[in-house]
Amino acid sequence: MSLDIGDALRSGIDDLTGEDGLLVGSVFLLYSLGSLVADESLSAELLTLVFESGAYTAEQRAMVDSFGGSPFALGVGLPAAVVLVVLVALAGELVRYWAIRSFAGPAETETDAFGDRAVMAVGLGGAVALTTLLFQSVLPVVGQLGGVATTLVGSIVGPLAGLVLLTVFVYLRQEIALNDGGYGETVRNSFARFMDDPASIVILLVVLGLFGLVGGLPSLVAGLAGGDAAVAGLPVTVLTRLLSTVLGAVFQTLGIAVVTDAYLQVRTSARESAA
Repeated sequence: MSLDIGDALRSGIDDLTGEDGLLVGSVFLLYSLGSLVADESLSAELLTLVFESGAYTAEQRAMVDSFGGSPFALGVGLPAAVVLVVLVALAGELVRYWAIRSFAGPAETETDAFGDRAVMAVGLGGAVALTTLLFQSVLPVVGQLGGVATTLVGSIVGPLAGLVLLTVFVYLRQEIALNDGGYGETVRNSFARFMDDPASIVILLVVLGLFGLVGGLPSLVAGLAGGDAAVAGLPVTVLTRLLSTVLGAVFQTLGIAVVTDAYLQVRTSARESAA
């Protein structure tokens, strides 16, 4: 077996708590806050579209509103919200690209300058990120415009397709950041590294997903407390979503560190087998 799950987790935790991890985590938190604003802006505009279509009854709309709405939404309109989400997603690819190179170190990086593969990180990584966003966040909402059938397709097929895409190309960002090849070669290599030991990486992703669920607990508490609840004069929805963003940044940073170590393991194993 080319991937040692325990080693990947231990290495990821060490990286997270080290100097590089603290720096990457801080930058990732800033990005996550921007992503929170962008995502809520788009979500609010899409929900407004659904509400205006009459897909929700007054009682269903009240139930949605009871979860606190979108307090960080900018209210800039759907076209501007879409542009904002795209720009933030592409910026996030640069953050991940830099984070992967930081965790791997110069010895494991086949290109010297940061800018050597930055365009590919934005173009190729951004395409996967935006496609995943479309499947997991946009289709479940837009699907509600077409009735029960499209609602089920959007709510089930969309997130499932996004999950499959993320899993199969789990190493794509590492392949971009740490190797030196063309677009087609990069995609093929990332898929090949996944196929080197698919069972272990799937298990590892499930473990990371369980960690990530912790980040969603504050928002669950807010939903149970009701959208009107407040602490020290601040809405619980605002406080819990900020806390969820902080926790999410920590676990996403951990995920990058862990998957990067896993990628280095399978890449080393593949090269040793080919030698």
